[in-house]
Amino acid sequence: MKYQHHLAACICGIALPGIASTAAAQTSHSWNTFEVDFNALGLAAISSTSTHYKAPEEGAIERIATYRVAFSQAGSYDLYVRWIPGSFCFGNSFGDAPQWMEMKSAPDPMGGYVWVNLSEKFANKKTGGLTFEVKAPGSETFKIATRTAGTRIDAFVFGKADGKFTEAQLDAAVVNHPAAKAAGLFGIQAEAANAFGNETVPEEARKMQEEYANRLNGLTKEIKAALPKQDEAKVAAWLAAVKAEEAPAKVAAATEKAVATLQAAEGKLRQMELNLKYGPKTLEDAQEELARARARGEENPEKAKELENAEKFLASRQKEIEKLNAGIAKAKADVEKAKAELPVAIKAADAAQQAHENAMATTWKAMDALGMDGILGSNALDGKLAQAMVIATANPRDLAEFAAKSHENKNLIEQLLANKDLMIQMLVADGPTGGKFGEAMKIYTDIQKASPKAKDGVFQRLALAVSLAHAVPIEKQATTGGDSREGDDASAGGGSANIIDPVKRYLSYEKWCQDGELDPGFKDLSVWNMAMAVNANDPDEVLAWGREMLRNLRPDCIPDNGDTSIYVDVVDKEIRYGSADVPNDRPELAFMQNILANGGICGRRAFFGRFTLQAFGVPTAARKEPGHATLAHWHPAGWATRLGGESKPGHDWRPGGRGFYAAMNDSRTRSYGADVNFHASSQAREDATAFMRVKRAQWIGQMVGENPKPGLITWSGKSRGPAPKKPGEVEKPIFWNELALHEQWRINAGMKSANSASSGTAPVAATEPTATGKVTIDDKGVITIPSAACSSPTESKRSLYRGGQADLIVFLKDKAGNTVLHLSRYSKEGDTFEYTFDAPKAGKYQLVASVVTPKWDQRLFASANGGTPVEMALPYTIGMWDKTAPVVIELRTGKNVLKFHGPARVTLGQFTLTPTN
Repeated sequence: MKYQHHLAACICGIALPGIASTAAAQTSHSWNTFEVDFNALGLAAISSTSTHYKAPEEGAIERIATYRVAFSQAGSYDLYVRWIPGSFCFGNSFGDAPQWMEMKSAPDPMGGYVWVNLSEKFANKKTGGLTFEVKAPGSETFKIATRTAGTRIDAFVFGKADGKFTEAQLDAAVVNHPAAKAAGLFGIQAEAANAFGNETVPEEARKMQEEYANRLNGLTKEIKAALPKQDEAKVAAWLAAVKAEEAPAKVAAATEKAVATLQAAEGKLRQMELNLKYGPKTLEDAQEELARARARGEENPEKAKELENAEKFLASRQKEIEKLNAGIAKAKADVEKAKAELPVAIKAADAAQQAHENAMATTWKAMDALGMDGILGSNALDGKLAQAMVIATANPRDLAEFAAKSHENKNLIEQLLANKDLMIQMLVADGPTGGKFGEAMKIYTDIQKASPKAKDGVFQRLALAVSLAHAVPIEKQATTGGDSREGDDASAGGGSANIIDPVKRYLSYEKWCQDGELDPGFKDLSVWNMAMAVNANDPDEVLAWGREMLRNLRPDCIPDNGDTSIYVDVVDKEIRYGSADVPNDRPELAFMQNILANGGICGRRAFFGRFTLQAFGVPTAARKEPGHATLAHWHPAGWATRLGGESKPGHDWRPGGRGFYAAMNDSRTRSYGADVNFHASSQAREDATAFMRVKRAQWIGQMVGENPKPGLITWSGKSRGPAPKKPGEVEKPIFWNELALHEQWRINAGMKSANSASSGTAPVAATEPTATGKVTIDDKGVITIPSAACSSPTESKRSLYRGGQADLIVFLKDKAGNTVLHLSRYSKEGDTFEYTFDAPKAGKYQLVASVVTPKWDQRLFASANGGTPVEMALPYTIGMWDKTAPVVIELRTGKNVLKFHGPARVTLGQFTLTPTN
């Protein structure tokens, strides 16, 4: 049987809810119902969401879809199904208790819909054909059931058993064409079941569903009629230009990389020399650690183990320094080589870049010759495209179910469909989670009722971003666990009490923005970016805690120069890598407070990085590398990656692998595929006017049923052209989606050229804080010592650690301009700090310290003038300021030296010494 090649449709870059999201929302049955599919009859289909290889048992109603088919003629009928082959069960007779037949077929290599005569396929030589008997005109009950996941069906037709029918006749029967009925054909669309499982569709919702479907059908016809015709010769010329561009693009990329490598040689040497600066201190610390282990009493049961660990530690430090010395020698040679080779490399790169620009110019010229500039550059079709896209993405069934719940809901849908600008704003931002436009519109309206500021400017964008991100309710984060390598999120479970309230989320960010609590770049974010800043599943009060904690504990991780990547530095500085302490998570703490205390492997570390960014209103998304969870985040200079293998080629924005996916509950960016495609979209969005050309082309592609294409870079990273054809498939360009992505490529190429042509000033390194502050004595003899008023050390101390640097004792400047001292998680017993001061009189003093601690069960040891150390228990402050309980220190008149050591993780404000008499 002949059939046309159809491709399952979904919007480029956004999975349609019926295809990707409805299954999660509709758990009462195992059919995805009313999936918008522009290759399906009536633009809709259903698909199986579960796998059951056996026929349904009695009572297994959740697998069954039930239909009532109206017949105007009695007789024997064959059953036809229009499907994308897979596997399902169907009843072999009318009625409520049929015998189940199993329809099994391998997927069609073309991937399209095909009509199959099930009665003919199941014909038996002994019993004859499988026919359905209609004894008299009227309605008959027919049933199908799921068998394997992914099977897609869009229509059924019952045709007179003695007839032979064309595909056109079967198609006509599905829409109840009079000629089809006269020929003995009675059809029904698959989504028009009377019940899916135990879920029935109310009559009012069914009527609304039909109304939205008809509106979508009409809009689709109008849009198709308005499209210019494609000239096959011009399309071929354009695709040939695209192909011809690949070789010069590779040469340009290779020569550019060669220049960058040579230019980086001197910087690499300087960094290695800086690292080596901390080599002697690192070796000294390791030797002192070994000496302390040797000095342990023989009766100490841990001595042997401590001694072995100290010896290994010293050996590894020595090996690290030796390796660094050898690396510096090579780096010096590389610098000399670079000086000699750089002029030639730059000349080759310039020539390659010019050749690539010429090739791109040819591509753009061929693309402009297609004659599509008028429709892509015009807003004439925007209203129809937007309305059609909203109905298609939401799907008529879900829109109808939402609208049927109340008169208010129905009005919200109509208000949205009448508001072209709002629809476009939503769609450009990739739409709401789950395609839930009705729910997003309700949240948006509720926010505008709650705040008069939500109608304009940054707060209107914020209101819409919250509405889109929370259209599918976001569950609050659990308190413990979640040490996943893949970055999966732990959630608190169902129930409204465990849901982030979107209106309160908006009000919180509105207040934080007004109060200057957020990153300065927040106020200029687009809705698309902002939605990835406000979708955290941490409660608002925990986000507020995160900001305050960082100001107290690690103010150096809050940028003052716009470099949002600095927020993520807290992960390496404060989150211990390892799972040993994860079982110590406390249920009374927030999840992020537990991570701060107990650390974790890559999943928990990535969680904390994203949490910190979102606490300050910086957009972020989870990102996977093979076997590893990382993150991506917004930066004023463009989205960046962190916590991954950035030092390895191809590990910043990768063309292959498992790809990019969005953080928390947001599924809107998952279908970008390779994360390099997400990055390309983020870049092009910076030119909002030009980017509309990209979106229009994608929307038109959706309307004409094209196969989606998330980016010009494939999973293999090998091609920017059309996807390779499958076996037996006739090569057919994905015209509108291909055009959209090349428009995006043109935007990004122009931006890259403009950026490379502009000259910039190298950033000036910030001056590090050093010891500062003055010891004071009041009229009651109370001595106050600022933590930064050290006599030793007077500048930050760091050690060499895995080819980089780790803080030991560091001076930090808080946002008020005060300098404080921080003892880091890498500190050891031998890392001491001292204060030299004069006491007005000898005697006993109560010593109290103001501290910030991220973990419980910690202590400092204090000694005066070489005396016996006194243990100071540190309170667990959860990142807030508090004071230690007093301990007694004895001072002498005049000069005193007060020495402290850990190990401990603590930021210190000041010490006070109060005379006891």
